[in-house]
Amino acid sequence: MKYWVISLALVPLGCDFHRDPVDALFEDYINRVANVQDERALPLLPNQSVLLPDKRDLALSIEPITIGLLDSYELRKCSLFNLIAERNSVLGKVQDQFREFDFQIALRKGITKCLQSEHISTELKTQLNAIYQLKQGQLPRYSANLLFTSDAMRQQLNGNEWIALNNQITSGELIRAYGTLNAMIETQDRDSSYNLALHQEVFEKVNLMGQLWFSLHNASKKLARVTEQLQKFDDKIICQSGRDTTKFRYLNNVFNHIYIERVQPYMARLDAHYFKLSPYITILENTHPEYRYPIRAAHQMFRDESLAHVKYWQELFERCGKNVTR
Repeated sequence: MKYWVISLALVPLGCDFHRDPVDALFEDYINRVANVQDERALPLLPNQSVLLPDKRDLALSIEPITIGLLDSYELRKCSLFNLIAERNSVLGKVQDQFREFDFQIALRKGITKCLQSEHISTELKTQLNAIYQLKQGQLPRYSANLLFTSDAMRQQLNGNEWIALNNQITSGELIRAYGTLNAMIETQDRDSSYNLALHQEVFEKVNLMGQLWFSLHNASKKLARVTEQLQKFDDKIICQSGRDTTKFRYLNNVFNHIYIERVQPYMARLDAHYFKLSPYITILENTHPEYRYPIRAAHQMFRDESLAHVKYWQELFERCGKNVTR
């Protein structure tokens, strides 16, 4: 199963303030390089939105499991009756996936408590134990549906805009939300004090994971094009003794003032965001039986293109006898 990548054609707007500052940075970088080379700049690829597959392609069916009304009444003796009654209410039947997931976790814990109770009949315990086993088997499907078909998580995981140039801090509120999600899905921690629904708004409004995926993907493409520009016209950069080395000195200024001072700090910032979120990426890769969230592959491409870019500069400076001290 593949994710969708949608090209966003850039429409000339006549005013630079309509460009995202990150787009402007990469355009400035390749144009400065091209000016030094006295060549036309290669066109940067348009940004691509990165999107999850459609809900219908990711949704997993889950067989409903019911407990008869009379048996449910007996569950008053172990405090499970109210939980089931609330779930079977008019509002409970239309609750969103976050509250549904919280209910499934609470139900599992409640059944465990009932199985340990001296006040529950052997017959009901047998029924509850069978339900417990079925619910345990269904939890991965509830987890997958929550992650990839709930509106809040799709808002969190899709991406169509850059992480801002000045965004240096990964939201602590979002990290706490991912920590709760991770504990409830990956580590199988069923502490009833967890309430995932409390974090729903954070996942919906703090769209860091999707922005990071978008930024890693598109920064890789744009940096690769700058590397291509540098390599394609490398022969224009003369630095032998006794020759005119003006272009090399100008290109060295581009390296210092554009790459070192502006591009590289932004790339390092994306890397820092990735490693801050990386402990929670595993649940996005291993929860769904047919889909893996591809941000790890996007980050690997980002690192590969960054290394290829730095390699060009290293080889140029070695060729020209320059020691890099920055």
